[in-house]
Amino acid sequence: MVRHGRLSRGCQVCRKRKIKCDRARPHCSQCLKSGWKCPQYGDFRERMFVHHIPENSDTNNVLKATSSSPGSCITRRARIELQVNLSPPTADILGGRIVQSAESRAIDFFMLAHTFQNIGLIRGHYEYLSAFPNDVMAEERVVASLRAVALAAYATKFQHFVLLKKARQYYISALRHINMALLSRREAAKYATIISILFLNTFEALTCESRDFPYQRETHLRGVASILELRGVELVQSRRGLQLFRQTLLCISVTCLMRSFRIPMGLVKLHRHAAAYMDTDDPAWKLSDIVIALAYFRALVKDRTLCDPETVIASAKDIDRNLCSLADNMPKDWQFQVVELETTSEVVMGTQYYVYPDAWVAGVWNNIRTCRLLLHQEIKRQLENVLDTHLFEAVQYQQSVIIMQQLVSDICASVPQYCGYKPEVVDGSPDTPQATSVADGLTSAYQSSNGIPATAGIYLLFWPLLSAGQMANSEKQRGWIIDRMRYIGETTGIQQAFVFEDILKRAVDPFQ
Repeated sequence: MVRHGRLSRGCQVCRKRKIKCDRARPHCSQCLKSGWKCPQYGDFRERMFVHHIPENSDTNNVLKATSSSPGSCITRRARIELQVNLSPPTADILGGRIVQSAESRAIDFFMLAHTFQNIGLIRGHYEYLSAFPNDVMAEERVVASLRAVALAAYATKFQHFVLLKKARQYYISALRHINMALLSRREAAKYATIISILFLNTFEALTCESRDFPYQRETHLRGVASILELRGVELVQSRRGLQLFRQTLLCISVTCLMRSFRIPMGLVKLHRHAAAYMDTDDPAWKLSDIVIALAYFRALVKDRTLCDPETVIASAKDIDRNLCSLADNMPKDWQFQVVELETTSEVVMGTQYYVYPDAWVAGVWNNIRTCRLLLHQEIKRQLENVLDTHLFEAVQYQQSVIIMQQLVSDICASVPQYCGYKPEVVDGSPDTPQATSVADGLTSAYQSSNGIPATAGIYLLFWPLLSAGQMANSEKQRGWIIDRMRYIGETTGIQQAFVFEDILKRAVDPFQ
């Protein structure tokens, strides 16, 4: 036993962190601010004598291992950079150090690696989480769904199968809480319900536990869309509401384009109302207008409401012209640079790749290209149907083939940056820098450009890269895309990459 001198009357967490405790009740301000569970104060006289633990004890060895684990580093950095208190973690005091629970570590990791920071443009990928008060984030359905998606992200990244099992348990719990909320119109329309369902949507992408995961994601997204309609115009009158709307609209739009469905009319109406609160010069917002028209066009063709080849081709050309106009008039700060390699590299398709201001800008460019791919694929299909008639236009057919080849190459040229490759500029013009080598940065999930961590940016690449792989003109190009999908899955842990790799290998389209 060792006797202390003068003792602090603060709580145990503040003492261990060596900060001043205001001894407020029921929780001190420092614990409340940092998200710790305050252990209270107790009788300071009980601490006059404490057990002494030798430096070489087993307990200290355990603590050293714990503090050097990936989760501990993530925790410290997340608290400094994010300053987001989502759910109070349980703090265990072991041998004089605070050890976080697996859930808390996973949440810190998810927030740091899989979400955008709330700065700059309204983009819509969880950057709104810090804008909601604690009472929203403390709702049972939010806590359960956040723990599910966070544990899934952590477990798939670090291949921790015990935590993945725990994530599934939280997923089931979250579904139960959400279903209970949906029984009440008032509870269903709450932000907590919307956020929870979006978390589960990301859980599906992270785990892909069945081949039906696209349909499960679609179910989640349509549920969110219905709830957004319940909230009405009020939703888009705040920044956080617009961010929620943008995330939902982007996910729904991709699903509808892949399945040739119309975007729900309720979302289309909300989109019109949101224009009053958005920067309508934002290229991403302009693209969303065109995407709505494209989804409607594809649905008309699919259900054969629009079936005359000449009319279909003319409509496709009209939409394509709008996309070309958007690309041609991109702001200067949305332009990309072409990087030339002196020698070929397996991480670059060909000898050049593109560098964008950030992953969001690259995502908008790639979405334009993917939309154009869909249009020219339809033009080709329509012309092939009239191959032996006077309606066949050989010149138009060849133009579509060439355009599609270029679009696929452009999407491939964006992949190295998404995967974290940075050019080493040598003697070259400012417009066309050269690179002698590239460096792998995706393995560091926390790289951030304009508030977009490397892993979070990857979510923007999946649809364009899958579409490029499905429409690639050469086996070499398709093989390279398959290899990149596998690399993304191995380095980020996002299982959706492996599913898309398998789709491309089997040359099937499960979304039609």
